[in-house]
Amino acid sequence: MTDAATPATLDPYAASDEVLSAALGDEPRYRLVQLRAWLARGVDDPEEMSDLPAGLRRRLADVLAPPPELVAQTSADGGLTRKVLLRMQPSGEEIESVLMLYPAGGERERARATVCISTQAGCAMGCPFCATGQAGLRGQLTVGEIVRQVTVMQRLLASGEIAVEGAPDHVTNVVFMGMGEPLANVAGTLGAVRWLTDAERGFGLSARSITVSTIGLVPAMRQLTALGLPVRLAVSLHAPDDALRDDLVPANRSHPLAEVLAAAAEHAEATGRRVTFEYVLIDGINDQPEHAERLAALLAGRGAAHLNLIPMNPTPGVSWTAPPVAAQRAFCRRLTDAGLPATIRANRGTDIDAACGQLYATYQLRSGRILPAAIGAAERLDGTRR
Repeated sequence: MTDAATPATLDPYAASDEVLSAALGDEPRYRLVQLRAWLARGVDDPEEMSDLPAGLRRRLADVLAPPPELVAQTSADGGLTRKVLLRMQPSGEEIESVLMLYPAGGERERARATVCISTQAGCAMGCPFCATGQAGLRGQLTVGEIVRQVTVMQRLLASGEIAVEGAPDHVTNVVFMGMGEPLANVAGTLGAVRWLTDAERGFGLSARSITVSTIGLVPAMRQLTALGLPVRLAVSLHAPDDALRDDLVPANRSHPLAEVLAAAAEHAEATGRRVTFEYVLIDGINDQPEHAERLAALLAGRGAAHLNLIPMNPTPGVSWTAPPVAAQRAFCRRLTDAGLPATIRANRGTDIDAACGQLYATYQLRSGRILPAAIGAAERLDGTRR
């Protein structure tokens, strides 16, 4: 048993069978199976594990890192989008994740409940169009802190606290697209992917239902590919050439486009999965006809790659906005006319700061922090278009 003054820190989602068995002490082997089953169902508070003896539940509560505190919930899009603010224990760090419900009907073949999860508290990448990136990095999330975002949503759905007609009552998809750069926390991200796809000791989610997004950290991309799982890769481009991308995605200075595209192609070949390329459209910055032409040339011959155009969501650090709808459609049309599969994403949750690039905008406003790199990039690009 831990000292009363020492917070419990054992991450049950990252712990091996040997470590969890040690925490269980002299209990029979089947207690480990029971514990794993509770964790897989999203029950991570030992007091709720009703088939474990009371004494064992108390002992586990002294050892296992406590469940996160659900601090706040906000909803948008008629209840189809739900953002939660979680306070992790024992660190006290606050992070956000988003549940997006897609009821069956119309052209959609099946209903989905997709959780967009965070991998870092803040982000160190410094992309000037992203609220999280403007605020800087406060810390890496553990495997448990990552997957508990999924299990929190799973419990809210299973309990009926979140319920929408035609939508699933369980999590069907997970996208690593929340706060932080997933592959800058490669140990946490890969550990979470392993647990989420583990059919025997984990969540049992199909690897084909998981998407990992990255701005292009090439060595970590190759580590993801080496997992051998058909996880979809989404690569954030945001510019059609290295000169512009150096400002919009500062990590491009270390991992230029040619290297990023090569690593993406390796992942596609190894997994058989189509790579998605993300491109945030920013009015007057990267949305001109010449940008579309260079982008089409850059991605020509990329096989089954798909381009996802994302109209920029407002963030507090810069005055940039999305182009007018007509300009967005014209940009997309230039790409499709060039033979590149491209669509414009319908943003969800913009009015609750839950859309792409907006997570933890409220933290950044409250803290008053904006990374100097983000400020400098915005100022340089503003100067070039005046």
